[in-house]
Amino acid sequence: MSVFKQSVAVLALGVVLSACGGGGSNGGGGSGAIDPASQPSAVMEAILIKVDGRNAILRDGDPPAPTNAGGEPVLRAANDVIAVPSGGNASLSLDFETSAAVEAIFAKVVGADRFAEVLLAAQNQSLGTKAMEQLVLDLTVPSNIGAGQFCVEISGRDAQALVSNTETVCFDVDDSTIKALQGTWDFACNPASDGSESFEGSWTFDGTDVLVTESVWPNNACLGSPENTYNEQLTVAVGNQLQAADGEPANAFDIRNLSENDRFFTLIRVEGGGFQLALAPAGSGGSAETRANSFASSVDFTRRPESVSSARACFNPVLWQEGTEVVQTVRYEGRNDGDFGGTPGELEFSEEFTETRITDGEVTFDGRTAIRIRSLGTQDGGQGNPVDEFTYFQVDFARPSFALVGDETRDRSTGAVIDSETLSPAALVAPFDLAEGESVTQTIVIEENDVENDDNETNTVIATTTYIGRETVQIDGRSIETCRFDTNLIDGDGDGLADGEDAEDPFVTHYSVESGLEVLFYELEPDNGVRTDQVEVLSATINGVTVDD
Repeated sequence: MSVFKQSVAVLALGVVLSACGGGGSNGGGGSGAIDPASQPSAVMEAILIKVDGRNAILRDGDPPAPTNAGGEPVLRAANDVIAVPSGGNASLSLDFETSAAVEAIFAKVVGADRFAEVLLAAQNQSLGTKAMEQLVLDLTVPSNIGAGQFCVEISGRDAQALVSNTETVCFDVDDSTIKALQGTWDFACNPASDGSESFEGSWTFDGTDVLVTESVWPNNACLGSPENTYNEQLTVAVGNQLQAADGEPANAFDIRNLSENDRFFTLIRVEGGGFQLALAPAGSGGSAETRANSFASSVDFTRRPESVSSARACFNPVLWQEGTEVVQTVRYEGRNDGDFGGTPGELEFSEEFTETRITDGEVTFDGRTAIRIRSLGTQDGGQGNPVDEFTYFQVDFARPSFALVGDETRDRSTGAVIDSETLSPAALVAPFDLAEGESVTQTIVIEENDVENDDNETNTVIATTTYIGRETVQIDGRSIETCRFDTNLIDGDGDGLADGEDAEDPFVTHYSVESGLEVLFYELEPDNGVRTDQVEVLSATINGVTVDD
């Protein structure tokens, strides 16, 4: 018997996720996920719809129009808006006031080119007698649908071929939980309840699919050689938020063991930048009451350590969660590059300032879904006018990586856009999945729009980013272990770059292994190796907690 089944029988199973681990999945959100707001046809193809346990069939076009002749069924949906997690499901009650049995339900994502039809079992209901018929529509949102909202138009047809009115219900998708679970998690030695054997292994999340790898020892301490090692396949469904017995919120989380066709009911909770997963007692069912006490005991899982040279440890998904606030003290230095005389490397100016960066969550920018980072407290071109800087990124939590979509500067008092920049495609800034010494090259079109001066410019650049490897840097006497990326830009269309040169100096970026913050940035003069335009983070807090790299 696996440790998974043993755990169900004797204790609740807990998972603690590192705040600085990975996130996302092939289908758990990120830049590759289906956008509910802009891809209705893809959403229609992806979701699963059932009514009273009967599966829907997809058909082209639109469902039958309401009859509107009198005598047709009257539909009332129980909700206008329903929250549903990516990788989870939602149920909607449908009440029909009808003279004949409802024989079909139609559901169409607004804007899609297909619709769902569910044919129901025959009902015995006298014609001509108005009665209330209650049905339940179950909608499953797979993990490849990202955060956002989509709306569904629902109607029904009765046994007299009369079509009801249409009710529109919107579904708000939250993909944060399934994103954060992605990757491989190890559990340490776990003895069976009777001490006769012990187990050790890992869970690897890929969307809502989980591969369990376990080894079994014939003793209670995982000593010697295991007597057996095997795999099991699970699938998970993230449910709605519940309240555990300790009064704190948690998410319902159902697990099905595909290898043995068993089903288990759990709670999952965010705590201290991590997650805890606990199983309800065996045979207790999936209600909120039966799950409530499942945090009483646990087996801990920890994210699998990265290799000493890996850049993945420098990706911190917390920085991309909506509401995250980073306050950092920054020193900016400009040094002579030697191109126009003087001493190369000589300090020309230095200034320190405090910057507050807030993650606003997913928005639409330039027609694309992106995570917006808002920077407060900057000034516009030395003029003293308070402005806010907005930068837009697409984040792939599974890879992991983040790419720049564009940015804009807004006047803080009026909200008016002063200037903006868009990149097509989004430019990979930090591909943390690169091996040491590996590069990625992109051709990017940059459109700059100076609104104040009515000046627009388009440039094409070829950008090559290389992961150099782990490197320890010194900032104000502190040693910080970092992941170093070098980026080179060259002219891609013969028109020069934005500054009129054929090529810019390569620039170097260091991300902290501990916090994932960009702690050091500088341009590198290729002729003499001098660092110019250097930016250092002297101190920082993430959500009020001091970063101690």
